[in-house]
Amino acid sequence: MGVECPQCKTENTSDSEFCKKCATPLLSSKEIPVTETLETPTEELTRGTTFAGRYEIIEELGKGGVGKVYRVEDEKIKEEKKKT
Repeated sequence: MGVECPQCKTENTSDSEFCKKCATPLLSSKEIPVTETLETPTEELTRGTTFAGRYEIIEELGKGGVGKVYRVEDEKIKEEKKKT
């Protein structure tokens, strides 16, 4: 599997450090950040649970075949939002 250049979208080999077309530095798969929300198992998202360091679960609004929608409070800016 190759690495796509974030600048020009050219496909490069997985061992490339720079894009072969525009010379943009490429991130290796080890350097690509992973968000906390992907690391949090959904079964633990109950009322009062905080995830991604800022979203506190208020209630589950609904669920379907792809995921769940929650009403949360963004503790960083003190505002309610819907999160999937």
